[in-house]
This record gives sequence, structure tokens and C-alpha cells, in this order.
Amino acid sequence: MKPHGVTWKAIFKPGEAEDFFSPLPPWGFDPTAEGFHPVNAWWLSEMARLVYRCDDVARRRRRRTRGEILLRMGLVEKGTFRDGNLFAALFQSGRQSAAPFTALVFRGSSGHLDNWVTNLDATARPWPTGGKVHGGFKRAMLGFWPQIRETLARIEGPVFFAGHSLGAALATLAASLRPPRALYTFGSPRVGDGRFGRCLDGTPVFRLATPLDIVTDLPSAGWAGGFRHVGETHFLSTARTHFARPVSGPWLRPPVFLADHAPVCYSLGLRRTLSALI
Repeated sequence: MKPHGVTWKAIFKPGEAEDFFSPLPPWGFDPTAEGFHPVNAWWLSEMARLVYRCDDVARRRRRRTRGEILLRMGLVEKGTFRDGNLFAALFQSGRQSAAPFTALVFRGSSGHLDNWVTNLDATARPWPTGGKVHGGFKRAMLGFWPQIRETLARIEGPVFFAGHSLGAALATLAASLRPPRALYTFGSPRVGDGRFGRCLDGTPVFRLATPLDIVTDLPSAGWAGGFRHVGETHFLSTARTHFARPVSGPWLRPPVFLADHAPVCYSLGLRRTLSALI
């Protein structure tokens, strides 16, 4: 993953990248880790970026599919879930893994109009496990959850939840319905109120954010719903730290508050954190 200018494609079409899981850190995913684990965070950030990839488009363009990319990493795609334009996938360690695990990864907004309608419906609504949540996220998750719940019931071993943006919001709601081994979110908006947050007490929740990512400040803390972030917050470096030189004229460069939301910024921010540990 070479440092480069943040492009509009990196923000709105992250699945078209060709540098997933590159370069690899010297450590693999550790499903036994306690507390925040930056290596696991990096792996899950890359899965949250990869889940944006559309296999049909990749095949038409003779590029690698999600499964082909995962195979090189010792992972497999065990299943996918769709509800309209919502999408999630189950990524699992290979059969030869000494420490098996499963990751349920939710895709963020994919450019479809109904995804953005979901994002904009911020009316506070009661949530089954307690508190109130963002109305659009609630509607999306409850329509999506039955097929996911049925599959998760058959999985043995530790399961991690992750997602970027809208996917982070859905992963957070899912974690309140079925506690995972840990939840990692990237660029997550606020999902629910304080009472909802207490539904996640006892679940390790790690919220990764860049200081200038505009989505992490939505809906506003002053919104009538009283929405609050949940989990342990870990701030990463901003896009300007990673991308010192734009790929085109500055008038064509995405504004930093959008550039900081690009999934690749989260992966690069974590990669920089890991480099300091090596």
C-alpha cells in the first residue's frame, strides 16, 4: 500500500483498489488477544475495505475477486448477506489456522440512493435491547438481521464484528443483538443514546476515528436523539499525514474532512501505528 493522494475513488469506490492487505505486518491476526489489539484492528480495517469490492465488477474487469484476495491471506469467504443494497460478509481463517476465528464485516454506503436515505433518517427510535437508535440504521438492521442471526448460530469459535461508516453503525447494532468477541468500527457515526450504549456493556468495543473525519461527528451530539458514541476511542493520524502530495491539482483534491473518511486512511493510519512497533 503505497502512500498516494486521496482520490475521489478512494472515498466513494474503495472496493476498486488493488492493494488490499499490502504490505503485511509481521504478525497475524490474534483471536485470543485481550483489549485493543492494533494488529487485529489493521486486519479488520482491511476486511472492512475489501467488503466494498463487487465481485461481478471485478470479474468483468478480469481483476481479483474478494475470495481470491482472501485466499492469499490464508482466509476464506464463508458466506454473504444481502438486503436490498445492504451487504455483509463472513470472513474466516483457513482450515490450517492454529487459532481459528470468524469476522462478520458490514459494508458501508455504496453510492446507492437508498443507502444515503438510511444515513439521513436520524429520528431516534426504540431499540429491542434498550435505548433509542438512529431510525434509518434501525430499519436497515432489523430487515437484515434474521438471515445473519441464523448463520451466526452455527458458527463455533470467536467471532469479531467490524465495519466502516454505515457498516460500522450496522456492526454496532448487531453487537447489541449478539455480543461478539470484539467489535471494531472505523469512521462510525453515532448510533444511539446513552441507554443504548449500556446494552454493549461487557462487550469489547473499539472505535477508530481520524480527527477530521466528518462522519464521526454525525448525527450531531446536540441532536434531539441524544446520540452518543460507544466504546473505547482510538484516534489515528489524519489524511494529511499520510498523503502529503495530491495526485492532481489542489482544486480537484477531495476536502480533508472527506479524505479522512476514506477506508484506506484507516488502514494506513493503523499501518503507521504498527510500523512504530516493529
